[in-house]
Amino acid sequence: MSDWKNAFERNRVIPPHSQTARQAPGSSQGLQLVFKQIDGLHIRQSESPPSLQYQLRVTLFDLGHQHFFGRTWKSGSHSVSGTSGQSGRVLFNEVVYFHTSLCLNAVVAVVELVSLSTRADGSQDAVGSGFGILQLFTGRADKSITQGEGRLSLFNGTPRALLHPTLKDPLQLNAVLSVMEGSQLLYSIQPHPALTPIMHLLPPNILVSGHDRIPENYSSDISLSLSRPHYKPMSRCRNGIPLEQVSL
Repeated sequence: MSDWKNAFERNRVIPPHSQTARQAPGSSQGLQLVFKQIDGLHIRQSESPPSLQYQLRVTLFDLGHQHFFGRTWKSGSHSVSGTSGQSGRVLFNEVVYFHTSLCLNAVVAVVELVSLSTRADGSQDAVGSGFGILQLFTGRADKSITQGEGRLSLFNGTPRALLHPTLKDPLQLNAVLSVMEGSQLLYSIQPHPALTPIMHLLPPNILVSGHDRIPENYSSDISLSLSRPHYKPMSRCRNGIPLEQVSL
């Protein structure tokens, strides 16, 4: 049963809101997100910087219908540099790819910062440290994808706060949520048309990185498998043996 549960957890995907799906303006577009570093992270006196580990978690969110969808992407764990009682920095340098036809102003990426620690039994404890809302699309027909570098301010609390009825109006975010003073995530975003040839292998609204394997997509360097994707060479097989080696 555990194998079935693990397979389910790895593959479950939440569909977008039906009304948003009907508003899709056109064909699917590929995007590349680069999460570089977080600056100004406050390190408490009780925390030991060498043992501090942080992770980014990214989920697509529909502001208009307060609806998370797709599947949450998780980065690797990264250490913080700095001194207790002062501000620290976490270098991520994580690159994420996905494609979607929902190039709408209301569709954003929610980026959560999570602190990781190890329990006495060896299991891992994850605690949310804040989150930000990354605007992906401009709402313009001629240039739908936001492009360039930016600094994303983080809010205190959990992304689940976005589901509260008082936050149905996006204009209320800054009035209701408190900002993590001094903490910002350096990121970049750009279109990634190189995904177009393999879009049929990658479901829409699924965020992936160079750590993920995509069937039939091959690169000798895994970090290049999504930045410059191409197909594996085809070979015909029978009973697991290449046909070139079969004697009749």
